[in-house]
Amino acid sequence: MKLSKNYEPGQYEDDIYALWEGSEAFVPKDRGTGKTYSVVVPPPNANANIHIGTAMTLGLEDIAVRYHRMKGDKTLFLPGADHAGFETQAVYEKKLNKEGKSRFDFTREELYSQIFSFVGENRAIFEKQFRGLGASLDWSRYTYTLDDHIVNNAYKTFKKMWDEGLVYRGERLVNYCTYHGTGFADIEVAYEEATTPLYYLKYGPFELATTRPETKFGDTAVAVHPDDSRYKEYIGKNITIEGVNGPFEVMVIADEMVDREFGTGVVKITPAHSFDDWEAAQRHNLPAVRVINHDGTLNEKTGQFRGMSIEDGRKAVVAAMKEKGLIIKVDKDYKNRVGKCYKCGTIIEPMMMKQWFINMQPLTKPALEALKKDKITFYPDSKKQQLITYLEGLRDWNISRQIAWGIPIPAFQNVDDEDDWIYDDQVSEKIIERDGKTYHRDPDVFDTWFSSSSWPYATLKYPDSQDFKDFYPLSLMETGGEILYPWVSRMLMLGLYMAKDIPFKEVYIHGYVMAEDGSKMSKSIGNVIDPLPVIEQYGSDALRMGIIAGRSPAVNRGYDPRKVEDARNFCNKLWNIARYVEGKLDGHTPGKPTPTSLADHWTLQNMNYCLDSVTSALENYRFAEAYDTLYHFVWDDVADWYIEASKIEENLDMMSYVLQTCLKMLHPFAPFVTETIWQTLQPDEDLLAIMPWPKQMKADKEKAKTFEDVRVIVSEIRFIKNQLKIQQVGLFHKEEAFIEENAELIKKFARLQAVESVSDGHGLNLTETPFDAWLNIDHSAIEQFVGSLKDKQAEHQASIKQLEGRLGNKSYVKNAPRKIVDQTKTQLEEAKAMLDKVASEINRFKD
Repeated sequence: MKLSKNYEPGQYEDDIYALWEGSEAFVPKDRGTGKTYSVVVPPPNANANIHIGTAMTLGLEDIAVRYHRMKGDKTLFLPGADHAGFETQAVYEKKLNKEGKSRFDFTREELYSQIFSFVGENRAIFEKQFRGLGASLDWSRYTYTLDDHIVNNAYKTFKKMWDEGLVYRGERLVNYCTYHGTGFADIEVAYEEATTPLYYLKYGPFELATTRPETKFGDTAVAVHPDDSRYKEYIGKNITIEGVNGPFEVMVIADEMVDREFGTGVVKITPAHSFDDWEAAQRHNLPAVRVINHDGTLNEKTGQFRGMSIEDGRKAVVAAMKEKGLIIKVDKDYKNRVGKCYKCGTIIEPMMMKQWFINMQPLTKPALEALKKDKITFYPDSKKQQLITYLEGLRDWNISRQIAWGIPIPAFQNVDDEDDWIYDDQVSEKIIERDGKTYHRDPDVFDTWFSSSSWPYATLKYPDSQDFKDFYPLSLMETGGEILYPWVSRMLMLGLYMAKDIPFKEVYIHGYVMAEDGSKMSKSIGNVIDPLPVIEQYGSDALRMGIIAGRSPAVNRGYDPRKVEDARNFCNKLWNIARYVEGKLDGHTPGKPTPTSLADHWTLQNMNYCLDSVTSALENYRFAEAYDTLYHFVWDDVADWYIEASKIEENLDMMSYVLQTCLKMLHPFAPFVTETIWQTLQPDEDLLAIMPWPKQMKADKEKAKTFEDVRVIVSEIRFIKNQLKIQQVGLFHKEEAFIEENAELIKKFARLQAVESVSDGHGLNLTETPFDAWLNIDHSAIEQFVGSLKDKQAEHQASIKQLEGRLGNKSYVKNAPRKIVDQTKTQLEEAKAMLDKVASEINRFKD
């Protein structure tokens, strides 16, 4: 089979992936190094198609995996999917809402069954998408977070914690979404800056400020700072507060949590509806009175306001207080941070509930020790300190979720004694009998982060499997910064707790793929990029390379379709190089490559440099740098110079070797196009996917330097000819031995009429070269060109003056849309750069 005229990725990609999979190319095998390399995919949610962020995640991981496989390491790349408890149920509820239904129309068991079927359909879709992205996954080890061995690991962890007293059931404040009807861990709350009215209330002898007057019915104290001299006489005393439903008494406490600069330095303490107040209540032994129901309405403790929503209740309470003269003033422009449900945007309500909690202190201690001893390398390193800071302030973890979809908590409560709980993993039963007692199962499920915290070792079937012995700890955990705290931290703690070792040796944190304008992608805004149409248009390789181009770890960058187009053009360039080589090799069986020409040695030396640079970059996860190095070597050195040089001095064995080496180095980045070319040109060889990583071949440095000097001369001549738009020209020099020795090569490369040594002459000097040489160009042509450059110079100067005037107008900068102002700044920068370039060219040609 010969390579077609054009590379059409859609014609090859499915067949190539089927070839890899059918040949078991991705099954871990010892290929000679005795080393292992393992990556487990952060499991995407099994409730929707993959998005552009998942495409980048898989691309980065696959580059590392394919590189290590070619190095000869026994390499595992394990795929998986996450049942994503709350997220999936929220997605399914949206689907029900569109159908005019609600979760309340079904029993928990019916809802679970429906979501199970829904997820099954989506899993099949995104598994196909994983293949479409070229991810070299071992599908025989595919894992789902509801697979038995993952669920059993969650139960083993819970039981171990139960036995050791790390898990406990307690009534505490939790983050609660009144719309979805479930609690969240602290890390799952999305905080936003908001403008909220700040109400100054008459409160007994005090004036105090609050954003939540509707919770006044749950106040059990008033707090002041112990060093605030204004209120020392009240500390420890009870005061009477006039309320809308009658007077009540509270104690005045002194606590350092009070900010003397906030409001009047006096705060009301509502333990059941504020995390800070709850902690103060624990320190001062205060009762907690809940005044808000789980559905977000005010309860019977609020009297006449019972049944109102929080928002309506607040308005009604404020109106009633104003009537009684209890509102002193209102600051309508108070700025504060408000916690919201990251899925529906409902304001999170601190809610007093009985839940299962994990005592985190015994878990954070070994994790902090591992981090501080640098047992894990982070890319970038700053993420390690961020994680340390997070763990040092970590509170106990609420692992109960009040939803149907997930792993049931294996705990049963005595129907006759609410404090009598037993562990039992027979969660398929609602009621069980033990020792003559009847127990009913806790209806809650585990927080998904709890079960997925075992991912690095549970996927390897800890503790007895060979996979666990071979591949744990994982070599790399590559994921996004948004789950550094909720997932990476918990995998670290649970790995040390259960598997007795760190879960991974290295952590690479990528940044967000933002929208083109730099904003965050959002389905509600409609700016989310679906990778599948991009693949259909440009091919999988183009997306893979385009999306990593120019990216650094943990840095958020906008999606740039131009980089994908550049990558597609690069694939075409590689394809055309391969077609040229294929045509030259027709009927020739390549033998041992031996460099003979100057171009052979120059290309070989540059290829060695490229190989060193790419290898070093990949060892240290500098993906964009490795891609950029390869891009320029293949495009600039091989296509622009070596292929052209081969038309002058042909060396088929070297030409074949150069192409093969390029394909090997590029394979981790562009697996489909490289394997397609390899299968066409090397049908009797092993798959490119399992070929060994290339090694260097020695080049003659002096001959390589000679060709580089030739290249400098030719580049200068080509530039001048292009600028002056002339074709027929000769090169003259004053007894330059180097030019004389390489005259034929220079003549053919630069397409000159002649290369001659003369005693004297006139024309345009090659000022950018170290040689006394010139092109026989008439001075009138040069003067005419310089004149046109001066016209451009004047145009750029006028443009700069206009743009600077626009930006110097304060009214324009203040009132014009930000996007327009930024465009003006960019135009000014570009105009200045063009002016500098023109000025440089004027000097070059004038001299």
